[in-house]
Amino acid sequence: MARRSTPRLFCLVLLPLLLLAVGPAAAHAQDTTAALLEGRVVDAETGDPLPQANLRIADTYQGTITNVDGQYTLALDSLPATVVVRYVGYESVRRRITADTPPRQTFRLAPSTVQMEEVRVTGSGNPGETIMRRVIENKQEWWPALKSYSVEAYNRFTLANDTAIVAVAESQTTAFWDAERGTREVVRSQRGTANLPGIAESALPAAELVLNLYEDNVGVFGNQMVGVTHPDALDYYDFTLDTTRAIDGRQAFRIEVEPANRLSSTFRGTVTVLDSTYALLEAQLRPTPSLSTPRVLKEVDITFEQQFSNFGGPYWLPVDFRARRDLNAQLSALISLSDIRIRQVSRLNEYQINEPLPDSLYDADGGGDEIAVRADSTVGIQALSSAQPDSLGGGPFVPYSQDEQTAYEQIDSTDTVQDAFDPGGLYGWLQDLGVGGEDGLSIGGDADEAAASDTTDGAGDEATASFVDVEGGLPVLRFNRVEGGHFGLRLDLGVGPLAVTGRGGYNTGPSGSTQWSYGGEATLPLGDDTDLSAGYHYGIEPRYRARSRIAPLWARLSNSLWTLAGAPDYFDYFGNERLHVSVRHAFSSPNLGLALQLRNERHFSVAKSTDYDALGRSVTQPVNPSVGDGRLRSVALTATLGDGGLLGVLPINRLQVSVEHSDPGLAVSDFDFTRLEAVADARIETFFQRRFRPNALDLRVDAGASFGALPLQRFGVIEASPQPYTPFGALRTLDDRPYQGEHHVALFWEHNFRTVPFELLGWQAPVEQDIELLLHGGHGRTWIDDGTGQRLRRRGAAVQRADGFHHEVGLSVNGLLEDTLRLDLTKRLDASGLSVGVSLLRFW
Repeated sequence: MARRSTPRLFCLVLLPLLLLAVGPAAAHAQDTTAALLEGRVVDAETGDPLPQANLRIADTYQGTITNVDGQYTLALDSLPATVVVRYVGYESVRRRITADTPPRQTFRLAPSTVQMEEVRVTGSGNPGETIMRRVIENKQEWWPALKSYSVEAYNRFTLANDTAIVAVAESQTTAFWDAERGTREVVRSQRGTANLPGIAESALPAAELVLNLYEDNVGVFGNQMVGVTHPDALDYYDFTLDTTRAIDGRQAFRIEVEPANRLSSTFRGTVTVLDSTYALLEAQLRPTPSLSTPRVLKEVDITFEQQFSNFGGPYWLPVDFRARRDLNAQLSALISLSDIRIRQVSRLNEYQINEPLPDSLYDADGGGDEIAVRADSTVGIQALSSAQPDSLGGGPFVPYSQDEQTAYEQIDSTDTVQDAFDPGGLYGWLQDLGVGGEDGLSIGGDADEAAASDTTDGAGDEATASFVDVEGGLPVLRFNRVEGGHFGLRLDLGVGPLAVTGRGGYNTGPSGSTQWSYGGEATLPLGDDTDLSAGYHYGIEPRYRARSRIAPLWARLSNSLWTLAGAPDYFDYFGNERLHVSVRHAFSSPNLGLALQLRNERHFSVAKSTDYDALGRSVTQPVNPSVGDGRLRSVALTATLGDGGLLGVLPINRLQVSVEHSDPGLAVSDFDFTRLEAVADARIETFFQRRFRPNALDLRVDAGASFGALPLQRFGVIEASPQPYTPFGALRTLDDRPYQGEHHVALFWEHNFRTVPFELLGWQAPVEQDIELLLHGGHGRTWIDDGTGQRLRRRGAAVQRADGFHHEVGLSVNGLLEDTLRLDLTKRLDASGLSVGVSLLRFW
């Protein structure tokens, strides 16, 4: 059971990285092979293999490439046929293939000996720039006429760690490209090594993973890189003529490519241009160091290679794509993975240009949202008994290298991919001890927030081995001044379609019934986008939640550690026995979620029970304020529009509005109020927008108002900065108690300059460590009516409020010590002095 955390880590961290790294792909049609050629392409003088030599059938769009050992496999649909073999720097070979031709053919190419002419430059500029200007001009003549195409493709992805090949996956697909609607593909056949058991039933995307280096913009890790033939490429690149080569008696110019600006999203490498036609023959490019990647990736080394041909037509299209991606993933100092090495080889042929594409692939009602779909005739082979370069679902493919063939022969189903990338760091150490993940240790988790997320995750899981499925027991530990030490256990069950969560715990601090807490929740899916849940809870809980971004994950944990160290407890607490029933529905267009909840709660005050601190400093914790005791019955409606994104990685654009109403006349409630709240998040990309993580301005508006006699336990909150936890959405110069009130409004902003300031200074050390510079600010105030304030004072319930607007600005350095520490320098504008702190904030 302790190992179950590894697959989850693989799904949450490793798999998204692989998909982001390699992109979407392409396929192969039904087999109509009349003859199957195989053999090698070699240098006629030395006998050395010629890797990635281009073989094609004359007057067709059909062909293949050789592997690293010069081996090839080529299917001929009809005979006789003429095979043309091309390699830059060599004389091409044409060979007539008939029914009497032996199926094994070796092609020997002689180096070209044509006399090269001096490159003449007209006008201003160097020869490389002049040649590339002609290439760009020539492309603009035919590229606008390229509206769509379909192509048959073979794709192979080899995944390895730092010691050996871990897995091999292959597919043959038909890819469809539309200039306006994007890429789709139909998977005809696919297979993989025996440790990929589900590959036969899946539809692995590959077409978008095959980049076209001839395009204006080339997507790499979410960055929009400026292509070398972009209309403005001369503003982004320095092109220098390196050497002049030959192919079939014609000149071919090898041009060095270097970025003109080290901050721009560009490539460096070489391209080869065919004289007179001024078209790209091949490209060998790698992204510049300005490539922006997820913070998880500490080191990235990528190289792309591609060849192009016009097959006698006006359009120059890729015939292959080869990529090498070496990634070092580290999720802060807590989690690290083995080096990830991905090798990709793709062969493209049988283009159909500007032909009508199936509308069903792009029709949302017909499944057009899926990038890759399976053909009815998909053939999946999970493993090979003999790894021979023969066929994949009936069609030929690029032969294996010796290492790939050995992997097919030796890898079995017990060699799991996730085991090959076992996490290191603190997480890996805890996992080795059997602690962490689904069956591990959870410290300071919020029961209500955990229940909400677990219900969402588990409601649609039908892949249970039996009617009753026990997901596992999860210990819950925390500490605060009211509960003292809390020792609890969470148990998740699946009962048919019903997802059930049960919780129980013991508190060392209070006496009587509040020594114990217990409850649970059950969720039943009513449809694909609707579920019904009911839950019960008895125990002590925080009076207000940390709602700042990622706060639910770390607030209770950091508060427990901070309180144990003798700092003031951030939260106030109250006793609550509650029953709720909720109905949730999600709309796909627009991205809208609605939740209606009926609440029946019994609130009661609880007192501070301990001043204990682990350091023995005899700190006196603040008194826990009393609340208005009584029965609170209410109805609440919450609407969420947009997507929460992923902090620091994906854009956050979301609006959440909630209203809660309690009325004694309708529900026999002891409270009479209406409470409105709205939280709006937005991310605005500012500079270097081509990057995966551009400079961005984050905005958050948090506001609330109430009518009637709002009880203390429903007051709105403006977050403070409980050190060492300073999330976005909290006032950093406020002490460890938040502002509270019947009405509140707050604006938070943060501009992340990423590593650009250090790049401008040419200071590479912080750039390599992905240390970011941020400018941020916060503004807000709360209001409490005079009558409410008097009632609170009579009861001795002191709360912190802002009588005027609070303003602050600050500068932060994020990513210190492997991205686990952030240094804040923040100044409060209506008070003197600087507030300096170190905070656990981001792991992205």
